[in-house]
Amino acid sequence: MPDLLSGLAARKGAQTIGDGAVILRGFAAPLAAELLEAVERIDKSAPFRRMTTPGGHLMSVAMTNCGDLGWASDRRGYRYQPTDPVTGEP
Repeated sequence: MPDLLSGLAARKGAQTIGDGAVILRGFAAPLAAELLEAVERIDKSAPFRRMTTPGGHLMSVAMTNCGDLGWASDRRGYRYQPTDPVTGEP
């Protein structure tokens, strides 16, 4: 598979901030409405939630998942799994 990000640093408006790190201001702007609609559809079937760490602490960020596997965290540990950790749905 080719590198999906090669050549992005040469794009107009790209700002290199470190070795291998580039800010692409406005890169997704043309697709913003479509991306937002996709996130809203995902949120309806797998709502954003704050997961628990293995140590029992509540994470400060909320997340959701889509696709074949989703990242999950709870008292049992961190992992990727094929079902939603709360609903058990794929």
